[in-house]
Order: sequence, then C-alpha cells, then structure tokens
Amino acid sequence: MERLRFVLLALCLVPMHAASYEAEKPSAGAVARFVLAEGPMKWEYLDAGQFQIWLQHEGGGNKIVRYILRSRNGIAREYRHAITGEAVLPSMIAWQQLWPAVAGERAQYLGHQYLRKPAAASKWVPVPADVRVVNLRPDLWLGPPSNTRQKDETRRYDGSDYELIPLTQSDYREMATAGITCVKAVGGQQAWAEELGLYFWGPHERLPYPELLYRSQYLGPTLFLDEPAVGTRDHDLRPRLAKDPQYRKQLNPQEALRAYQEHYAKTITDGPPQVLLRTLAARKDVDLGALRFAQQNLYNWETMPSTAAWALSQDPHVPSAMVFEPPGRMGTRRTLPEWNMTLGTQFRADDMRVLPAVVFGFLRGAARLTGKQWGVSIYGAVERADTFLWMTQAYDMGATRFFFWDNYQLACVPFGEVLALSRHLQAHARQHPRLDLDHLRNAAKRAILLPPGYDLGHVQMGRGNLWGLGELNLERVNRKGVKHREVMARFFAEIENSLRAGVSFDLLWDLPGLKLNGYREVVRVAEDATAPLPHHQNGPALSVTVSTNKAIARVSETRAPFYYTLGADPAGVLHNAGVLWELFGPNEEDYLFLQARDNRPLMKWLSHGEAEVEVNIPSLKPGNYRLRAAVADVEGRSTVVWRNLRIGGNQ
Repeated sequence: MERLRFVLLALCLVPMHAASYEAEKPSAGAVARFVLAEGPMKWEYLDAGQFQIWLQHEGGGNKIVRYILRSRNGIAREYRHAITGEAVLPSMIAWQQLWPAVAGERAQYLGHQYLRKPAAASKWVPVPADVRVVNLRPDLWLGPPSNTRQKDETRRYDGSDYELIPLTQSDYREMATAGITCVKAVGGQQAWAEELGLYFWGPHERLPYPELLYRSQYLGPTLFLDEPAVGTRDHDLRPRLAKDPQYRKQLNPQEALRAYQEHYAKTITDGPPQVLLRTLAARKDVDLGALRFAQQNLYNWETMPSTAAWALSQDPHVPSAMVFEPPGRMGTRRTLPEWNMTLGTQFRADDMRVLPAVVFGFLRGAARLTGKQWGVSIYGAVERADTFLWMTQAYDMGATRFFFWDNYQLACVPFGEVLALSRHLQAHARQHPRLDLDHLRNAAKRAILLPPGYDLGHVQMGRGNLWGLGELNLERVNRKGVKHREVMARFFAEIENSLRAGVSFDLLWDLPGLKLNGYREVVRVAEDATAPLPHHQNGPALSVTVSTNKAIARVSETRAPFYYTLGADPAGVLHNAGVLWELFGPNEEDYLFLQARDNRPLMKWLSHGEAEVEVNIPSLKPGNYRLRAAVADVEGRSTVVWRNLRIGGNQ
C-alpha cells in the first residue's frame, strides 16, 4: 500500500506535456502569458497569471468531469452539479472560446495571438488541496430579477407602486435558505451571492477580467430577452396601426409574424445577447482583441408562448431557453371561462391543470424541437391559487427555469411570497428528484400544430384576439375565408380531446422543415380548418336587450352556477362578472371589449341563481355593430347571444 501511495504521488509530480506562451503583442487589457500543462489521469492545467484552472476529462472521451478555478484572491472553487456531481462549466460563452487553441508553436487565446516559449518555464501544478466545492443547480434556476425588495410588502391592487430598498446580506441568506438559486447582485452584493453558492448576474465592472468569464456562478450583466413579441406589437405594429387605416384592414397573422421575425432579429443582433461583449469592450482594463461572441445563457422572457419554437430555432445557442411571462390578470377562473365562451370548449372553471398544460405545451414542444430549456415565471396579477401548482407542474414536465417579477404595481410578487413559492418548489424537488430531463422534455405523445402567426392573445388570452390586437379579433376572416375563431376553436378542440383522453401533447407552430421525430401522432390545424362552435346543452339561460348606450343581460343558472371573473378590483376582490361583453364593428378590424370599471361588474342578483348584468356602451362612430354576450357555468357549459346595434341614421 505504501508503495502504491508513493507511485501515485510520483505520478502527480512528474511533469507531463507543458508549454508556456507569451503574447505576440502585449496589452494591458489581456493575459500577458499563460502556461498549459497536462497532468496524470487526464487532468489539464491553465495558469493565466492571476487565476488558474484545473479540469479533468472523462477517461474515454473529451467530456469535462471536474472543473476547478483558483481566483486571484487565492480561493479555489470546484463547481459541481448539486444532484449529479458533474462539472458545471461557465455558461456565458462557448467553452471552446475560453480555452487556448494551440497550433504548432502558436496559440490563440481570448482574441489574442501567443507564441510558445521554452518548456523549462512551464510545469504541471497538482490540484489544490484546499478546494471549496460549490454545488450549483443548472437544472433549477430559481429567483427574482431584481436586487431590491419591497419596503412594505402589502399587496397593491389600486395601481400604486411599491417603495423598493436594496437587498441586504441577511436577505440573500434568507433567499438561499428558501432554496433560491439565481439572483441579481450589484456591487458588494455579488460577494455575498458568491459566498452563498448562488448563481448571480449583474454589472461586471467590479469583477476581474478575464477571470469573470470562468466563474461558473456568474451568469453575465443581463439574463433575458424582454418580450420581443410584445415589443413587436407595441413598438412596430401599434404605431403603424394608429396612423394607417389601410394597414388596419390589411393586417393578418402572417404580417404580424413577419414583423415579429424582423423585430426579433434586431433583438438578437443589437440587444441583450450583445450586452456582455459591449460592456466588456467599454472597460479600460479589457482588450478583447479579435474575441467576438453572443451571450449564450440568456432566456427569452416572453408573454406569447406560441412564438417559442420559432424563437429557439433561430440559433443553436442563443437564447438557451424560453420562459413564459404571464400577461396581465390571468388565471384558471378567468381564462378558462373565457375560452369556454369564445371557443366553445368545456373546461371546468376550477380545473387548474388546463391553463398551464396549454401554455407549457408550447414551451416544452419548442425545447424538444431545439434541445434547449424552458421555464415559467410568476407575476403578481396571476391568480394566487394557481401559482403554486404552476411551479410544480412545470417542474414535473421538465422545466429548468423558474422566476418571479418583483416590482411594478400589481405585476409585483412581494418578497415574502417569493420565498414561500421557492420553498414550495424546492420541497417538491427534494421529494421528486429528476435524473433524466431529456425524457421529460420528450414525453409528449401528440404534437398539435397551429398555423404560424396564430396565438393565444397575450393579455387577451381568454378572448383570443391574436397578438392581443383588436384588429386581429376572432371574427376576422383569414386569407382562406375562415374566421380566426374557427381556426382557434379547432385547435382548442384538439387540446380538449387530448386532455380528456389523457394523451400528453406539445403545441407548435407548423413551421417549414419541422422535425417531429418521436411523436406517435401529429395533428395539423390548417388555416382552412372549419370548426363550428359546439352548442352546449343546458348552458345558463341568457337573454339580452340593447340600446345605444347600454346593454342588459338576464342570466339564470340551469345545471350549475355561472361564473367568470375579470380579475381583482382595486381592493383585491375577484367578483363574478357573469357576462363577457364584446362589440364588433362597424368594420371587421374594429373590436371593443366592454369591461366594467375597476373590474366591478354592474350585477344585481334577482334571486338564487338569477342575476341581471348591465354594461355601458361608450360613444361610437356611426355604423352597424354586433354585440356578443356570453356566459359560462362552472362546469364549462356556455351560452352565446348576438345582438345587432346600429349607431346613427335610422335606428
């Protein structure tokens, strides 16, 4: 045994292949010289002067199984996956760009050229004995996007905003204890996050270059693309719609998609993926030389999940994931009744599995198609009863990104709720460990395809106006002569059939060249698909009278109570709105959602199960309109009544 120890020790001390390299054109902002050495048992060593790296390859291949970084402060950290024990490499840019590329007597490293020097100046240095193991969760990024918290965490439903204060060291400790794994940190906060073993992101000006590129915990100056589909709608489509009446008539799903693709391309070439490169180039202590890259570990934080497959397929690396951002006041008790009333589905109003199944179907399908990741975020406007289930359902389906919005009025999830949701998810993860994320990503048996450009409707998700635009309302006729409502009704009929049959499904745009390998069944919904809305037997009784300035509905339950909510009012109360009111016309591109002020419907209960609901009609330009009133009961049965309304002329 002693002899074996002596042999192993000798192996660790024997120099293997080693070389020293010096910069061909020295620069104060680049590594002046470095040493590359090979050690025993497939170890490699890089000494860049102010930091050193040890990495070990798998016995029979090139996979890196151990990764150790000694920082300029002398601390050596080994980054490991907390569950599998595998090495966790830096994720901002490709590893191939971080490791010297040697060709004969020359080497290229971080954008600069180097020349080999005599081997006597280089040697193998054994792995440090004082390594700190940092256990990370690349499979579970979980946290808020800000380095602040609310001074007063009382929920705000009245449109007022929170006063925010910086997170303290104690706050970061509490977050780590709650299971949060990924945080924003600025200045001195970064040292706290690093010491706690958290992933962190934020400005890098205080971090040493190029060492910061090798810290597996540091994720970059930014972490996400911010709603490129919504940016398309708000900054490209809406301004043009506001000044060009003809464009309002011409707009169709294909034109919206074209505008999105153009906007997205600019986001990639000029937006968040370039921030790391630009901010490094702006530092006086950094010389990037010929080094060029896009930050790879970003996720696309998006409210329109139907765009996921297209967005993730544009580049093999950027972005690395798609995360759903809930738009506006959404939740089971609002969105499901709206789907029932607008598309003819029959989902129970309290079936909390349906809404995430639809949204996550787009995300998981895109991840499967591209080999990337997906996730979900929680916003303050989401019905609170849904939030805990969304987290665990996404986890069970293979999601790896979980975030919270923690500022701005009703969108904010207060700090205490962030901690509670994080504890909930981590407790679930401990009880249900996942060892095969690829299997979960490929679990769906059926792919349901939607024509490109069609979507769920953003903040109008339940009502379904494509891209959240009234000009693309469900009554508009597409280029095949079919109403948007019929196409989307067919699509949702396939979703409902899958749910009732217990068949797992992914949802995707029917993009050119889709490789749908592994699905047992592919269902294509085309633009010429017609699907008359089903007539639900025994839906609530509904009668409507209308005048130029108001409409009154009389609703009576039949088999089950009717229920539909618009979301919380300024006091945080969710009222039963009873009726969904929509006004179409006078032209097909004109649409108006008639919503009660402050989400407080004008409802008067006449008796048990019977109510009168009133809605005000605003001043309208002359023309012929159609008023659509719909109601649904809690078991999903709906009733729809149309009324004609003429403004101006002989009424």
